[in-house]
Amino acid sequence: MGADKHGFQLTQLTSEKIDRVKRDPRYKKLTSEDVAYFKSILPENAVLERDALTEAEHAKYTCDWYNMYRANTAIILLPETTEQVSKILKYCNDQLIAVVPQSGNTGASGGSIPVFDEIIVSTKNMTKIRKFDELRGDLVCDAGCVLQELDDSLSQAGFQIPLDLPARHICRIGGNISTNAGGIRQMRFGNLHGSVMGLEVVLPDGSVIDNLTTMRKDNAGYHLKNIFIGSEGTLGIVTGVSLATARIRPAVNVFLIALRSFEDVVRAYSLARRELPETIAAFEVLDKDTVKVVKDQDFQIPKGSPFPLFETHPFYVVMESAGKDRDIEDLRADRLLKTLLDEGVILEGKIARTPEEIQRFWSWRDNVPKAIVQTGPTSIHFDVSVELPLLYKLVEDSRAWATAEGMIGRDIGAIYGYGHVGDGNMHLTIPALRDDEAIRIKIDDFVYEWVAKHNGSGSAEHGIGMMKAAYLSFSKSSTIISNMRKIKGAFDPNGIMNPYKMFPTKEEEEHGEIVRKRSQVGC
Repeated sequence: MGADKHGFQLTQLTSEKIDRVKRDPRYKKLTSEDVAYFKSILPENAVLERDALTEAEHAKYTCDWYNMYRANTAIILLPETTEQVSKILKYCNDQLIAVVPQSGNTGASGGSIPVFDEIIVSTKNMTKIRKFDELRGDLVCDAGCVLQELDDSLSQAGFQIPLDLPARHICRIGGNISTNAGGIRQMRFGNLHGSVMGLEVVLPDGSVIDNLTTMRKDNAGYHLKNIFIGSEGTLGIVTGVSLATARIRPAVNVFLIALRSFEDVVRAYSLARRELPETIAAFEVLDKDTVKVVKDQDFQIPKGSPFPLFETHPFYVVMESAGKDRDIEDLRADRLLKTLLDEGVILEGKIARTPEEIQRFWSWRDNVPKAIVQTGPTSIHFDVSVELPLLYKLVEDSRAWATAEGMIGRDIGAIYGYGHVGDGNMHLTIPALRDDEAIRIKIDDFVYEWVAKHNGSGSAEHGIGMMKAAYLSFSKSSTIISNMRKIKGAFDPNGIMNPYKMFPTKEEEEHGEIVRKRSQVGC
């Protein structure tokens, strides 16, 4: 029996189903001599050859989580040290072999999957914690460290990673940084540009930027780290990370509240920010369809357990506050819940305080993506940011448009809306009823034009990758994209790093510029 993804057949190869890009003839096709070289510099079992892997083993590296992109990559390299990464990239640059860096392969934009015959360089085996300062909480570690494992390690000293997301158990810190991941607690921690103090990056020519500083204040020259945060492996490979971690706040309250409208969600958010200005950590919205899909797939914790509130309300919010003193934080939480009820902002609500109840409440949000991808052979996913009052209007307008087009029940199963209200970030996930590129393009065109019309961003936290490259110019001007290309050319003149990603074609850029300008004047 062949490999599958979430119980469905693996998607068609990207190179066969997407015709917007063609293989660049500059790049060398891999030879046996190339493979022999990689084996000579890497440990045994660190060179994975396609023909020696099962289809399922190969798919772990060559198919994305949403089953939208897949490659037939011949070789996967698993270096353990920065020196080995340096040797790999220098050789590939000299030989013009295209490279796709890969971390945990949990990305949601197809950025970590090759398009044609690029090789994969995975940081999976780079997992050392190099240094941790228990006085200030400064962490220096390899880029391949798993986010959850880092968090577990730091917790023994009373610290935590200033980042959290549902894929915490398998995503890796280097990939988080390369996509500038936001997650469910960004409203407390801010984004990674603030938390990352320094990076170690191997450039395409094999040279190493060694900037693993732990100085909180360092204005000596350009802040090169910020160029690589969110660069999605197009400029080099992040191999080491210097991170300012956060003290654990032990007094945690997790609210689950029900609301009658998205306007009330916004009101609840405003009240929460007013009443808990220093301690609010997360504010996540779900609609009732999203709650239902988690229950239908039985992904809540404990399995088979009922939803903690009545399931018929239009909207729900999972909100978290975290402080130092349990008595004070509980009092504040109780007071906020009473205010929300007394002012008619919410219909009902509960607060979780024990670890078991906290896990139970959060499971209804954390497991949403996992539940949705079980309902269709491929899932079309959006990660957009717009002004807070407009967040759910995107979901409503998308459903109305898809209904008018006759797509629901014929082409797609449903349209699910959920996300980070605290960051103005909505996720729209749409399970397709068949693996059809035309469906994706039709929906993409509608959603990204809608976002452009409302002056939003087509990528809030997941990056551009392959999925959104054609639509970058819907959010960014030609001047910005032109300067991005200059940065790319300066660091990677041979273009070997993660090709075909991030940038639109010239025709796509011109079309996006027209759409964006038309939206700006309200036409």
